[in-house]
Amino acid sequence: MLRKDILLIINPNASKGRGKSRAREIQALFRTFGRECTVAYTRAPGHAESLAKRGALYGYDTIVAAGGDGTVNEVVNGLMKSGSSDARMGIIPIGRGNDFAWMAGIPRNQKEAVRLIAQGHSTDIDVGLCRCAGFPDGVYFVNGAGFGFEPMVNFRAMGYKHINGMLSYAVAFIYILLHPPVAYDIMLSIDGERRELSTQQISVSNGRRMGSAFIMAPLAEIDDGFFDVMFTNYPLSRKDIIRAVIAFFRGSQVSDKELFTYVKAREVIIEASSDCIESHRDGEVMTHSGRSFHIELLPSALHLVR
Repeated sequence: MLRKDILLIINPNASKGRGKSRAREIQALFRTFGRECTVAYTRAPGHAESLAKRGALYGYDTIVAAGGDGTVNEVVNGLMKSGSSDARMGIIPIGRGNDFAWMAGIPRNQKEAVRLIAQGHSTDIDVGLCRCAGFPDGVYFVNGAGFGFEPMVNFRAMGYKHINGMLSYAVAFIYILLHPPVAYDIMLSIDGERRELSTQQISVSNGRRMGSAFIMAPLAEIDDGFFDVMFTNYPLSRKDIIRAVIAFFRGSQVSDKELFTYVKAREVIIEASSDCIESHRDGEVMTHSGRSFHIELLPSALHLVR
């Protein structure tokens, strides 16, 4: 198939309504580096996924997600579901959190991010796939999937209309601290090793950071062929929750073996006795009340310009 050039996927309302002007700026920058860029504007949640899938099947060389972690996740899902083994993914981080872009070493500076994509050097990175209620065929992620306390804070922060960034997470944390979640009684399987567990938090990470500042997996690499799995070992009191959050800020949970277990893995299965587990992937809602999750690593599954 004749390869085309770059497809830029962007929300016209991104950057506080400046999405269209940002797209024109990005197009002009690509031209200064000798590359042509077609713009596709998203119209609704999920549209970036279908645009990315169609772009890959149409023969674009590089599909670029201009946005935050949610846009990145949709484009990843579109590329993975396209079945294309040729298309590469680029990222121009213009969202609020940009946790995966930070992990991947993508410049925040728009011109430098465009330069990187124009140069075209890519490496193969790992991708996670989670099958659960609502996603029987699976949904993909590149940064991480969280279960319990972490998505509770994230979902509450997403619901605030007049505050964002770290302040929204701080307010959400205070709320959850005042209304601590009940621990889940689950059967957890990590690479076939099963254990019964009562916990409020499980993280299955490919990248390191969530929520702009929480280092959920300080030893993670996006191309090492493993997830970094972290969970709390027992039901947490309010004091324990504060201790855990401090550890997430510092990335010190690896050394706190009393409170946390931290292991490398390729497959994780979470099974609860009832539909009760809140979960996210790359900061996006997976389910508010799930029971069973089967998570597997797909090594070197995506070409990323980084």
